[in-house]
Amino acid sequence: MTEAGPRDRSSEWREPHPTWIVGHRGAPRRARENTIESFDWAESIGVDAVEFDLRQTRDGEAVVYHDEDIALGTQRVPVRSFTTREIEKLVLPSERGEYRIPRLPDVFHRYGRSLRYVVEVKSSPGYDRGVMARRVAGLASEYGVGARCLVVSFDPEFCKKMRETDPALATGYLFDHPVALPEVGRLTPLFPPVDGIGPARHLATPLLLSQAAAAGLSVHTWTVNEPDEIRRFLQARIASVTTDVPDLAIATRAEAAPAASPSE
Repeated sequence: MTEAGPRDRSSEWREPHPTWIVGHRGAPRRARENTIESFDWAESIGVDAVEFDLRQTRDGEAVVYHDEDIALGTQRVPVRSFTTREIEKLVLPSERGEYRIPRLPDVFHRYGRSLRYVVEVKSSPGYDRGVMARRVAGLASEYGVGARCLVVSFDPEFCKKMRETDPALATGYLFDHPVALPEVGRLTPLFPPVDGIGPARHLATPLLLSQAAAAGLSVHTWTVNEPDEIRRFLQARIASVTTDVPDLAIATRAEAAPAASPSE
């Protein structure tokens, strides 16, 4: 882990806080995931943060989309093959109606400091980590939301590049398989320099939580939808829980601690 300087400590994600409820791609059971409509729903529900996925276009823009490819009729076309202008013109079908793919500036402009953000950067063949890191950092600074962003990725090399580009932004390493965490007094050159970890929910065991605490890493687990599991993570006081049912998670938190403020 990299020692945080005075500038680094400005991030809200680095400060102690109650367990935050994070809307997974917004509120995906209310609207098409990763869309402005989904984020609007999440905001109206009262989430502490929204999580969304970023892909890189051919001209280096960061757009909000989960899959590597976009289905156009019978074809699947990589997001990386589109320019930003081409992405903006797309109107795509879904079970919840037609939708458009937002750009990262669209999200930051619409919500600003009214939300917190878990920004998941997806890796694609040939994507430019440096360009993506600079774009995320530049937009977070431009819209004044850097302190409210946690930038996460399954790609450890991107995590390293993000930290090099802007150490003020909080970062997290995602994983869906067992990973050895850093230990005090031992070199861990393969583990990226991050503030937190994002284990899949089945990996967020009491042992992993204790190891993370010993390593000084906050824990941000996903995707937690069952009430009993939500309660378990609330009791463990982890940093955040990402869920498809943020309304249920917020209600569960209120039942567990009715006197606590959900956005403290």
